Amino acid sequence: MLHHFDNFCKHKKLVLNELNHVLMEEENINSGVGLIVVDLQESLLSGISNKDELLKSVELLIRAIKLFEIPIVVSEQVPEKLGSTENIIRSALVDSKIFPKKSFSIFGSQSIRTEIEKLGLSHLILTGIESPICIYLSALDALKRGYEVTILSDCIGSRRMKDEKVAIDKLKDAGCHIIPMESFLYGFMTTSEHPNFRKVSKLVRERNMNKY
Repeated sequence: MLHHFDNFCKHKKLVLNELNHVLMEEENINSGVGLIVVDLQESLLSGISNKDELLKSVELLIRAIKLFEIPIVVSEQVPEKLGSTENIIRSALVDSKIFPKKSFSIFGSQSIRTEIEKLGLSHLILTGIESPICIYLSALDALKRGYEVTILSDCIGSRRMKDEKVAIDKLKDAGCHIIPMESFLYGFMTTSEHPNFRKVSKLVRERNMNKY
Protein backbone atom coordinates (compact mmCIF):
# COMPACT_ATOMS: atom_id res chain seq x y z
CA MET A 1 0.00 0.00 0.00
CA LEU A 2 2.81 2.42 0.92
CA HIS A 3 4.60 1.55 -2.33
CA HIS A 4 1.50 2.45 -4.39
CA PHE A 5 1.10 5.70 -2.48
CA ASP A 6 4.74 6.64 -3.15
CA ASN A 7 4.26 5.94 -6.87
CA PHE A 8 1.11 8.07 -6.91
CA CYS A 9 2.94 10.97 -5.27
CA LYS A 10 5.82 10.71 -7.74
CA HIS A 11 3.40 10.67 -10.68
CA LYS A 12 1.50 13.67 -9.32
CA LYS A 13 4.77 15.57 -8.86
CA LEU A 14 5.81 14.81 -12.45
CA VAL A 15 2.46 16.05 -13.81
CA LEU A 16 2.64 19.25 -11.78
CA ASN A 17 6.22 19.88 -12.88
CA GLU A 18 5.20 19.40 -16.51
CA LEU A 19 2.35 21.88 -16.20
CA ASN A 20 4.44 24.41 -14.34
CA HIS A 21 7.11 24.25 -17.03
CA VAL A 22 4.67 24.65 -19.90
CA LEU A 23 2.15 27.16 -18.61
CA MET A 24 2.74 30.88 -18.27
CA GLU A 25 1.51 33.68 -16.01
CA GLU A 26 -0.78 36.26 -17.59
CA GLU A 27 1.88 38.97 -17.59
CA ASN A 28 3.97 36.78 -19.90
CA ILE A 29 1.11 36.39 -22.36
CA ASN A 30 2.97 37.91 -25.30
CA SER A 31 6.43 36.70 -24.38
CA GLY A 32 7.04 34.34 -27.25
CA VAL A 33 4.06 31.96 -27.16
CA GLY A 34 2.33 31.22 -30.46
CA LEU A 35 -0.27 28.77 -31.75
CA ILE A 36 0.61 26.85 -34.91
CA VAL A 37 -2.34 25.30 -36.80
CA VAL A 38 -1.03 22.73 -39.29
CA ASP A 39 -2.82 21.67 -42.48
CA LEU A 40 -6.44 21.37 -41.33
CA GLN A 41 -7.66 21.20 -44.92
CA GLU A 42 -10.92 19.54 -45.92
CA SER A 43 -9.33 17.09 -48.32
CA LEU A 44 -6.73 15.98 -45.75
CA LEU A 45 -9.28 15.70 -42.95
CA SER A 46 -11.42 13.19 -44.84
CA GLY A 47 -9.32 10.23 -43.68
CA ILE A 48 -8.64 11.38 -40.10
CA SER A 49 -10.06 8.95 -37.56
CA ASN A 50 -11.07 11.53 -34.95
CA LYS A 51 -12.06 14.26 -37.41
CA ASP A 52 -15.24 15.59 -35.75
CA GLU A 53 -13.82 15.75 -32.24
CA LEU A 54 -10.59 17.25 -33.56
CA LEU A 55 -12.43 20.08 -35.32
CA LYS A 56 -14.48 20.88 -32.21
CA SER A 57 -11.35 20.96 -30.06
CA VAL A 58 -9.31 23.13 -32.42
CA GLU A 59 -12.19 25.56 -32.97
CA LEU A 60 -12.58 25.95 -29.20
CA LEU A 61 -8.82 26.38 -28.82
CA ILE A 62 -8.67 29.11 -31.47
CA ARG A 63 -11.50 31.05 -29.84
CA ALA A 64 -9.84 30.80 -26.44
CA ILE A 65 -6.41 31.71 -27.81
CA LYS A 66 -7.87 34.86 -29.36
CA LEU A 67 -9.15 35.90 -25.93
CA PHE A 68 -5.56 35.69 -24.69
CA GLU A 69 -4.28 37.62 -27.74
CA ILE A 70 -1.77 34.88 -28.53
CA PRO A 71 -0.60 35.06 -32.18
CA ILE A 72 -1.71 32.31 -34.57
CA VAL A 73 0.20 30.99 -37.59
CA VAL A 74 -1.65 28.69 -39.99
CA SER A 75 -0.20 26.39 -42.66
CA GLU A 76 -1.79 24.72 -45.69
CA GLN A 77 -0.13 21.87 -47.56
CA VAL A 78 0.00 22.65 -51.31
CA PRO A 79 -3.40 24.43 -51.21
CA GLU A 80 -3.58 24.80 -55.00
CA LYS A 81 -3.93 21.00 -55.15
CA LEU A 82 -5.30 20.02 -51.74
CA GLY A 83 -7.67 22.90 -51.13
CA SER A 84 -8.10 25.34 -48.28
CA THR A 85 -8.54 25.12 -44.52
CA GLU A 86 -11.79 23.53 -43.33
CA ASN A 87 -14.64 26.07 -43.12
CA ILE A 88 -15.31 25.76 -39.37
CA ILE A 89 -11.65 26.39 -38.59
CA ARG A 90 -11.36 29.15 -41.19
CA SER A 91 -14.35 30.97 -39.66
CA ALA A 92 -12.80 30.81 -36.20
CA LEU A 93 -9.45 32.08 -37.50
CA VAL A 94 -11.02 35.23 -39.00
CA ASP A 95 -8.01 37.48 -39.73
CA SER A 96 -5.17 35.04 -38.98
CA LYS A 97 -2.53 34.69 -41.68
CA ILE A 98 -2.49 31.44 -43.66
CA PHE A 99 0.75 30.30 -45.29
CA PRO A 100 1.13 27.70 -48.06
CA LYS A 101 3.87 25.09 -47.82
CA LYS A 102 5.23 22.19 -49.84
CA SER A 103 7.47 20.64 -47.20
CA PHE A 104 5.99 18.42 -44.50
CA SER A 105 7.66 20.46 -41.75
CA ILE A 106 6.43 24.02 -41.36
CA PHE A 107 10.06 25.09 -41.22
CA GLY A 108 10.52 24.16 -44.87
CA SER A 109 8.52 27.29 -45.70
CA GLN A 110 10.53 30.52 -45.76
CA SER A 111 7.37 32.58 -45.23
CA ILE A 112 6.43 30.62 -42.09
CA ARG A 113 9.96 30.83 -40.72
CA THR A 114 9.94 34.59 -41.32
CA GLU A 115 6.54 35.01 -39.65
CA ILE A 116 7.58 33.04 -36.56
CA GLU A 117 10.75 35.13 -36.28
CA LYS A 118 8.86 38.39 -36.87
CA LEU A 119 6.41 37.54 -34.08
CA GLY A 120 9.32 36.78 -31.76
CA LEU A 121 8.02 33.34 -30.89
CA SER A 122 10.04 31.04 -28.68
CA HIS A 123 7.35 28.58 -27.52
CA LEU A 124 5.23 26.90 -30.21
CA ILE A 125 1.88 25.28 -29.42
CA LEU A 126 1.34 22.71 -32.19
CA THR A 127 -2.07 21.52 -33.42
CA GLY A 128 -3.35 19.95 -36.64
CA ILE A 129 -2.57 16.97 -38.83
CA GLU A 130 -1.07 14.55 -39.34
CA SER A 131 0.55 13.61 -36.07
CA PRO A 132 3.11 11.10 -37.50
CA ILE A 133 4.06 13.33 -40.43
CA CYS A 134 3.73 17.13 -40.41
CA ILE A 135 3.29 17.51 -36.64
CA TYR A 136 6.15 15.10 -35.95
CA LEU A 137 8.58 16.67 -38.41
CA SER A 138 7.63 20.26 -37.50
CA ALA A 139 8.13 19.53 -33.80
CA LEU A 140 11.55 17.96 -34.36
CA ASP A 141 12.65 20.89 -36.52
CA ALA A 142 11.40 23.33 -33.88
CA LEU A 143 13.39 21.57 -31.16
CA LYS A 144 16.52 21.58 -33.33
CA ARG A 145 16.11 25.34 -33.80
CA GLY A 146 15.87 25.92 -30.07
CA TYR A 147 12.11 26.43 -29.72
CA GLU A 148 10.13 25.10 -26.81
CA VAL A 149 7.33 22.88 -28.13
CA THR A 150 3.98 21.93 -26.64
CA ILE A 151 1.63 19.54 -28.45
CA LEU A 152 -2.01 19.51 -27.39
CA SER A 153 -2.97 15.84 -27.40
CA ASP A 154 -6.65 16.37 -28.25
CA CYS A 155 -5.93 18.92 -30.98
CA ILE A 156 -3.98 16.63 -33.32
CA GLY A 157 -5.12 13.84 -35.59
CA SER A 158 -4.00 10.91 -37.70
CA ARG A 159 -5.39 8.29 -40.07
CA ARG A 160 -3.95 5.56 -37.86
CA MET A 161 -4.01 6.07 -34.10
CA LYS A 162 -1.23 3.51 -33.57
CA ASP A 163 1.08 5.64 -35.71
CA GLU A 164 0.09 8.74 -33.75
CA LYS A 165 0.95 7.08 -30.44
CA VAL A 166 4.40 6.05 -31.66
CA ALA A 167 5.10 9.55 -33.01
CA ILE A 168 3.92 11.31 -29.85
CA ASP A 169 5.94 8.98 -27.62
CA LYS A 170 9.04 9.79 -29.68
CA LEU A 171 8.36 13.53 -29.48
CA LYS A 172 7.91 13.36 -25.72
CA ASP A 173 11.25 11.58 -25.43
CA ALA A 174 12.80 14.27 -27.65
CA GLY A 175 11.68 17.03 -25.28
CA CYS A 176 8.20 18.10 -26.37
CA HIS A 177 5.52 18.77 -23.78
CA ILE A 178 2.37 16.70 -24.39
CA ILE A 179 -0.75 17.86 -22.54
CA PRO A 180 -4.51 18.13 -23.22
CA MET A 181 -5.96 21.43 -24.35
CA GLU A 182 -7.91 22.05 -21.14
CA SER A 183 -4.74 21.60 -19.07
CA PHE A 184 -3.10 24.27 -21.20
CA LEU A 185 -6.01 26.72 -21.07
CA TYR A 186 -6.68 26.50 -17.34
CA GLY A 187 -3.00 26.41 -16.50
CA PHE A 188 -2.50 29.49 -18.63
CA MET A 189 -5.15 31.36 -16.63
CA THR A 190 -3.85 29.88 -13.33
CA THR A 191 -6.89 31.16 -11.37
CA SER A 192 -10.68 31.59 -11.57
CA GLU A 193 -10.02 35.31 -11.11
CA HIS A 194 -8.56 35.55 -14.61
CA PRO A 195 -10.65 38.00 -16.68
CA ASN A 196 -11.31 35.35 -19.35
CA PHE A 197 -12.10 32.49 -16.98
CA ARG A 198 -15.88 32.58 -17.46
CA LYS A 199 -15.63 32.84 -21.24
CA VAL A 200 -13.17 29.96 -21.52
CA SER A 201 -15.16 27.80 -19.10
CA LYS A 202 -18.30 28.39 -21.15
CA LEU A 203 -16.53 27.23 -24.32
CA VAL A 204 -15.24 24.12 -22.54
CA ARG A 205 -18.67 23.26 -21.11
CA GLU A 206 -20.30 23.60 -24.51
CA ARG A 207 -17.76 21.26 -26.07
CA ASN A 208 -18.20 18.71 -23.29
CA MET A 209 -21.98 18.84 -23.75
CA ASN A 210 -21.55 18.29 -27.51
CA LYS A 211 -23.21 21.63 -28.22
CA TYR A 212 -20.09 23.26 -29.57
